[in-house]
Amino acid sequence: MSPFLLRPVWPGGSFRFFALPGLVFIMAAMKILVTADLHYDIKRSREPVEQLARRVCAEGGDVLVLVGDTAGADMDVFRQCLRLFADFPGRKLLVPGNHCLWCEEGQSSIERYEKLIPQAGAAEGFTVLDFQPVVLGGVGFVGSIGWYDYSLRDDSLGIPLPFYREKISPGAAKYYGSHAELLAAHAHEITERQLSIGTRWMDGWRVNLGMTDEEFLRDVSARLAGQLHTLAGQVERIVAFVHHLPFAELVPPDRPDRFAFAAAYLGAERLGEVLADCEKVTDVYCGHSHWSNSMQAGKINVVNVGSTYIAKKLEVLEI
Repeated sequence: MSPFLLRPVWPGGSFRFFALPGLVFIMAAMKILVTADLHYDIKRSREPVEQLARRVCAEGGDVLVLVGDTAGADMDVFRQCLRLFADFPGRKLLVPGNHCLWCEEGQSSIERYEKLIPQAGAAEGFTVLDFQPVVLGGVGFVGSIGWYDYSLRDDSLGIPLPFYREKISPGAAKYYGSHAELLAAHAHEITERQLSIGTRWMDGWRVNLGMTDEEFLRDVSARLAGQLHTLAGQVERIVAFVHHLPFAELVPPDRPDRFAFAAAYLGAERLGEVLADCEKVTDVYCGHSHWSNSMQAGKINVVNVGSTYIAKKLEVLEI
């Protein structure tokens, strides 16, 4: 027995008709396409993104969601990437990623986040979920850039917390000749292993929040919690999209120390707590780590899309 699909029939979805002798069953169906980490500003990502966009537009669906890091500091490139999906027939949604907040010296990442990205998204037919949750066919869609508060850091490295706040490892601080006061303040506890880690997290040089990471995480988490509270009274099911990792289990395991240092910036436990507090959340999609993974957080199905710079992934959720 095969269903036949009529599309479109109702806003945000379609109907599947199943026929049995003497009976007809009608089921609402919604096809949601999810991708992340397109990084269209990076040369080696451009052709894979264009191939993915052609596939998405040809395959079609009811909803398309881009889960962060669409592009970097150049807003023109950001808009060019969104324009690749102009022929997608369904609703188009996105959340920004940390690279989307990269800016030039003297510019504000908060202005990009709260004003420029929503404006660019709207111009290309995308809704930014951070500021405008959506209900389609009785399903709630919420989203957030998320952020980090170093709660996912690898404690086995033993790196003092101030280095994480400065977004530089002890080895990199020594190599670049920067942060002399920080190195001096912790000279008694810095190990040879830590000095062998030469890693910088580039948000420290490209993101200008005007506040601490912890404060920004508090703000975006509170906004996400508010969205969930509002939608929980309106729908029976919520699908959430968060760029940063909401659960520690999603952090890639068995990493070399230079990558283990970066775990501090992959997400925050607070994000997972906010999502788990809402009983209507059934599915969560994230990105950021470039490592494909999935897990079960209680009743919530959690998927990390896992796009890399040269291999763009597409997840499909049918409701």
